Amino acid sequence: MSKNLGEVINNIMEENASNRALILTNTMMIVGTIHNYEDKCKNCHECVISLKDVSISLVNEVCHCSEDECNCNTGAFAHYNWFNINADKIVGFSILSDM
Repeated sequence: MSKNLGEVINNIMEENASNRALILTNTMMIVGTIHNYEDKCKNCHECVISLKDVSISLVNEVCHCSEDECNCNTGAFAHYNWFNINADKIVGFSILSDM
């Protein structure tokens, strides 16, 4: 791959005029504002993505589904001012519209 995940996310954010994202790992669901530090940080590591105003939950605590119904608990989130995630752990992401 010629681009790292941070660059890909930055490009999609620019195309959608938003920096809010939902990021999924195998165990966590993370919603926050991606900190765009491009050209601002000489010591930033390309495999770490920094977010601010973050809400985090374990995926299995958010929704419990059976064959008949699904129950979602959006109150299961913990909130942080800043959170850094290793890009190698991300299994999916979506850029959310700014509210």
